[in-house]
Amino acid sequence: MMSFFADLEQRNVFRVAAAYLVVAWLIVQVVETVFPAFGYGDESIRNIVIALGVAFIPVLVFAWIFELTPEGLKKEKDIDRSQSIIHTTGRKLDFVIIGLLIVALGYFAFDKIVLDPKRDALATVNTVAGLAEVRDLVGEDRYADAYARARELDPIFTDESLRQQLWSAVSLNVGLTSAPPGADVWTRPYISSEDDREHLGRTPMDAARLPLGMPRLTLELDGYRTLHVAKAMSEWWMEDITYRLEPLGSVPDDMVRVQGGSFEVYFPGFEIQTIELPDFLIDTTEVTNRQYQRFVDAGGYSDPKYWKQPFVKAGRRLTVDGALKMFVDQTGRPGPSHWEVGRYPDGMADNPVGGISWYEAAAYARFAGKQLPTLYHWYWAAKPYMTQFMVPLSNFGGEGTAPVGTFAGTSLSETYDMAGNVREWAWNQSGEGRFLLGGGWSDPEYMFTDANAQSPFDRNELNGIRLMDPLGGAIASFAYDPIEPHFRDYTVERPVSDEIFEVYRRLYAYDPTPLNADVVEREVVEHWTREKIELDAAYESERLTVFLYIPNDAEPPYTPIIYFPSSDAIYTRESPAADAFLFPFLIRSGHAVVIPVFRGTYERETALRYETQPDSNIYRDHVIQWSKDLGRSIDFLETRPDIAVNRIGYLSLSWGSELAPVMIAIEPRITASVLISGGMLMNPISPEVDPLNFLPRVRIPTRMINIPNDFMFSLKLSQKPFYEFLGADAKDHVLLEGGHIPPMNSVARETLDWFDQYLRSAPE
Repeated sequence: MMSFFADLEQRNVFRVAAAYLVVAWLIVQVVETVFPAFGYGDESIRNIVIALGVAFIPVLVFAWIFELTPEGLKKEKDIDRSQSIIHTTGRKLDFVIIGLLIVALGYFAFDKIVLDPKRDALATVNTVAGLAEVRDLVGEDRYADAYARARELDPIFTDESLRQQLWSAVSLNVGLTSAPPGADVWTRPYISSEDDREHLGRTPMDAARLPLGMPRLTLELDGYRTLHVAKAMSEWWMEDITYRLEPLGSVPDDMVRVQGGSFEVYFPGFEIQTIELPDFLIDTTEVTNRQYQRFVDAGGYSDPKYWKQPFVKAGRRLTVDGALKMFVDQTGRPGPSHWEVGRYPDGMADNPVGGISWYEAAAYARFAGKQLPTLYHWYWAAKPYMTQFMVPLSNFGGEGTAPVGTFAGTSLSETYDMAGNVREWAWNQSGEGRFLLGGGWSDPEYMFTDANAQSPFDRNELNGIRLMDPLGGAIASFAYDPIEPHFRDYTVERPVSDEIFEVYRRLYAYDPTPLNADVVEREVVEHWTREKIELDAAYESERLTVFLYIPNDAEPPYTPIIYFPSSDAIYTRESPAADAFLFPFLIRSGHAVVIPVFRGTYERETALRYETQPDSNIYRDHVIQWSKDLGRSIDFLETRPDIAVNRIGYLSLSWGSELAPVMIAIEPRITASVLISGGMLMNPISPEVDPLNFLPRVRIPTRMINIPNDFMFSLKLSQKPFYEFLGADAKDHVLLEGGHIPPMNSVARETLDWFDQYLRSAPE
């Protein structure tokens, strides 16, 4: 046995194998160190290791058969062992192999002692920088870019806690089921291509990872129609999802099922209306010229069975024959206003039909065996509150209509062109008009969110159709009723006089009773400490809760910013967690943030159920109490030596910005304010709490930050009157892109710049 090993040691294959393994190990170590620095991931390193392993086998075979001798390369069986290079210089080669082993051991020690800490530090720097980059993209509402970058960064995140932070920054986990179950599910960001989609798994899933924003989903199951939908994904709207799949052939190919639900309609100028709708079908696209041509060719304009609605113009009823004479094309033939000789323009077959009146739309609906959608059905299918995603990918500002489905700005139900292309007639009447929704290609983008009503005889080339089928479900009767506007005409309304306003002001006064304040809780998170303070309110022997956020990385005295939240505070029964403040940039920049838990919000639940109740004394009383909550919070700040109470900022969002004039005009201790996503109320309200009467009395520097096409506060009807009535000498109106809430990075820039200008420079 000993002679066998002694002989094996002299064999070429033994030394070649040993040398190969040492060299291969060194190569792997160098590759693992160098490749990541050039952006190559684990896959490239794995390929090198595989190649070295595969090459090892032929090298051994070759070394077993051949050996190098002084006469050259010979087969093993022909070698005189005494003359072989291995035999005569074996000692030297042994030294070489021993040297390689020493180098390998030295490199291993150097790698672990010197390089590993540096590599770990570099990896930490890279991952932290990558995480910050991703969070910045999310802050700019660039959700698709953020998600794509996270997928690129994932392989280099070796720390599992950092990897979890990475994915929690760009996605949310929700339960996802289908009826029936077993569907394959793919997802991709809203702004992306089909090539970017990734497979999530099969339903049901307890924790499907969906990108933030408005990810698109595809569900596929044999025997069922493929479902294409989108989903609004944010921490505010995070909820489990169940989708119904339709058996093949059960739903017309040109329609989609919209799952019903209970919701509120937010159209500027109209009273907020809550409605519950059962499932219904709606056209995937607008009605095309080709489809409408069938109605014309079938004699639809001369068949009275399609014209069942009474023709009323300027209060006078017209005959059917008299009305139909108005519905002709440019050559006097029956048809849309911009057609000629009863035909649509060449090359426009798949473009949406336009140039039709509401009466023509209703007649075509009867011809097609469907109906015009009510305002509520259209709204629920379109989801205008997702405007920030849909509008940029829709046909606004173009040169004309586009073939239906060309633009990718689909709704959550995957209906095309509900924003832009052509306006779409709805059933409901408003005054003598009928609703035209969604806006057309040459309209301003904010028309997607405005409830536009026009004469039912209007035949503008932008006026088109989309149809629905209610599926026989029970629908509240008022869904088809006329909807009267509650527009407040701020071009004629005027604030009350100073004498009357002084009477209103007295309603907000309170006695300076002892605060009896206690810090009942203190939580320390990464960048700040949150104190929960309880103190006596200014009314009804209640206790007021105030949260005070103090930056961990700044020195007192801290400049305080008081935050008045959006209406979510009314519907949420618990204050956000200590690390969940929506505007962390304020604290990170050294400000203290003060959040009073206003009466009726969060855990201070009352009978208040809506953010505006124009006929309710309860609402009026709450507004007055909110002002007192604000005042008592500032009273408390004045007891804190670490707070600069001579420089107080006010920040509000949406509902809080709508109410801001009341809060700021009454409270003289506020220095400057920033109002995000606010505007004038469109419905009447008690004059004692009507922001209109308070706006001219706002004197402090105020910046408004808005979106031009805000679905809640119209630029023309709400935002501009608010700004014009604002009494401050230093005022500014910033318009940003986005949805109802602008991108967070832009908000941070505009907010901090304003507070830097008017708070940092305030006198001590």
